[in-house]
Amino acid sequence: MSSMKIIGFAGLVLTMSFFITGNAEAQRRERVRARRHGHVVVVTRRPVHRVVVRRAHVRYVGMPRWGTTVTVAPAGAVVIHHGPHPYYFDRGVYYMHRGPGFAVVRPVPGVRIRVLPVGYRTVVVGPRSYYYYYGTFYVKSSSPDEYIVADAPEGAVVDALPEGYEVEAVGDAEYYVLDGVTYAEVDAPEFEDGVGYQVVKV
Repeated sequence: MSSMKIIGFAGLVLTMSFFITGNAEAQRRERVRARRHGHVVVVTRRPVHRVVVRRAHVRYVGMPRWGTTVTVAPAGAVVIHHGPHPYYFDRGVYYMHRGPGFAVVRPVPGVRIRVLPVGYRTVVVGPRSYYYYYGTFYVKSSSPDEYIVADAPEGAVVDALPEGYEVEAVGDAEYYVLDGVTYAEVDAPEFEDGVGYQVVKV
């Protein structure tokens, strides 16, 4: 191959590299603008790994394991009456009286709180904003100063899951499953480590 052909080929590769990098950066900027201005932008997320290799609960290390049981409810827990059995709410974690102790549970949709947990993240899915913390999604109520527990919206991408999830294989891929909700590990440049967990149906 002549030197001119080599130079031409190298130039083509360099141009394509700049184009791909620029396109990725443009998509990232568009996502940021969408979050700031409330626009609806659908961006296809790519799987990071087919086989789960990460601990999805790193952010919540030190917090109670999902489904675990403690002997007494945390001191200072707020009692929330919804349905036949009250919840005991403490720093974003819900407990319910079970047997001789109190189990960490996911609240049913419709439970209302006045203050979101410290460290919650806003997740935009379509035209609606959700607020996420420790496996629970909330939406803003029409009443002032209230937030309502909602079902996990398909397509939502979160930064972490509480410990207690299971890893399940479906075909040649693996997923995180937490209390009946399935998450896929996906590319998420909006988070520091570039990885998120997307609510999916499989």
